[in-house]
Amino acid sequence: MIATILPSSSNFYAVEYNERKVAQGKAELLEMTNFGYLGNISTYTCGDLIKFLTDYSSSNKRIVKPQFHVAISCKGQEYSKEELVAIAHQYMKGMGYGSPGQPLLIYSHHDTANNHIHIITSRVDPNGKKINHHHERLRSQEVINRIMGVDESVKLSESVSEALEYRFSTVQQFMAVLETLGYECYMSNDKIVLKRGGIVLEKVPESVIKARLSNEGPDKKRKVQLRAIMRKYRDMSSGRKELQDTMRSKFGVSLLFIGPKDQPTGYLIVDHKTKTVFKGSDVCKIKDLLQFMSQEERFSRIDAFIDDMLEDNSNLTTMELNKMLRRQFHSKILNGCVLFNGSSFQLSEHVLSTLRSNDRRSWLQSFCPSTPLERDILCKMGKYTHREKIVIEKRDDSKVQTTVSQLKKIFSDTSDEELTEKIHEDGFKLVIVDDQTFCIDFVNRCIINMEEYGFETKRLYARKAGDSVSHSKVQPEINDHGTGRNIRKVVNQHGGSAESNREWEVGSKGNYDDIDDEQRLKR
Repeated sequence: MIATILPSSSNFYAVEYNERKVAQGKAELLEMTNFGYLGNISTYTCGDLIKFLTDYSSSNKRIVKPQFHVAISCKGQEYSKEELVAIAHQYMKGMGYGSPGQPLLIYSHHDTANNHIHIITSRVDPNGKKINHHHERLRSQEVINRIMGVDESVKLSESVSEALEYRFSTVQQFMAVLETLGYECYMSNDKIVLKRGGIVLEKVPESVIKARLSNEGPDKKRKVQLRAIMRKYRDMSSGRKELQDTMRSKFGVSLLFIGPKDQPTGYLIVDHKTKTVFKGSDVCKIKDLLQFMSQEERFSRIDAFIDDMLEDNSNLTTMELNKMLRRQFHSKILNGCVLFNGSSFQLSEHVLSTLRSNDRRSWLQSFCPSTPLERDILCKMGKYTHREKIVIEKRDDSKVQTTVSQLKKIFSDTSDEELTEKIHEDGFKLVIVDDQTFCIDFVNRCIINMEEYGFETKRLYARKAGDSVSHSKVQPEINDHGTGRNIRKVVNQHGGSAESNREWEVGSKGNYDDIDDEQRLKR
């Protein structure tokens, strides 16, 4: 559990920051306490909250920056937001902000992997007195430790023992391991000073650590592997912080930079997976590591990669290409655009047209047409003109049996008058070719000739009393090796005129010319 006291302010900008997160859907206001009349109305603005805190704090003119803003976070989902609120109340009381009448705002944020809350109040108490802020960062850690029942000395001993399990060749590398475990380390009079939360916890003699130094050379195979990983994700990252976060979260590797913050002179690699510390320059020179691409350069590389992949395999679908893009660039194609690191660029019309055609072909192929006629029915239904690319293949018996079983149940449980409508409602489409009735199952991805499976298809033409008996025929022509066939849809007699004229409507979904991702074709 970590409590981070954030900067003070004269204008309570933390309220605006948190309310903006709420508006973006990244946070929610969990608690608003002691806000006078605002607590009794349903509509109030961010400005109303700031004005109330400003007016409340004005009772003590000597406090220039009355905002008190703290974030409390836990590891992952270790604590729920309700549990964090309970901890927040204990924390605020321990820090001197628990007096009756003290205004309090508590927000829960859900835009990171770790559950955390933000707390905002005034440094002025309800009597107009300044709340004690001396050594508040030291006291903050003490309060959190007391709430969580943490014995810092025991935790430190465990952390030092864990750090000694790593392979390191210098004292600085040992200190780097402890820094990744949450401690501040520095040398003073031949001793390693360990601090946490601003409190000096221990001083370890340098000689003790020197006696544990490893003389073994670094693992060459692991060095090569780390170099490849770091260069790859460097090209996916917008900057050093993002690269550090990715290496830690995905690979258990911490990168600690040495020197000025804006222009580090070196770095260390703490590999938690192999419990080894590497000198950064032995793996990848810092100038090379921090040579981040511009957004234009990254998009140019992605665009060239897509062209190369389609040149190697012109039948690639969006789904197949996305697997490659995720692996190579941590990006993906969606709605005709390539998405990367919060930005996007539009695919060229040629690439987009190719992928749409390939996605359509892949979707139609998934119905496993077993005859040229079934293939042609599917192509007409899907408005796909390259019939030669659809392969005639053996039926998937498991799919066919599932479809047949579902249809038999519908035929058994439904009256003749309602039969066609019921079949359509359950995700099937009926097509007649030369007095043969075919059923397309969009859920199970299958097409069958109903007469072959003993269905009494004449029941599909039954009419309710008083219904019109006229048949509106749709006759698109399909050529199969020069043989003409007339195909029409079984007209749904319970729809209106617009319904009966929807040629080759696919289930309840239309607009199959607008396809960017194969997943969108799922019914």
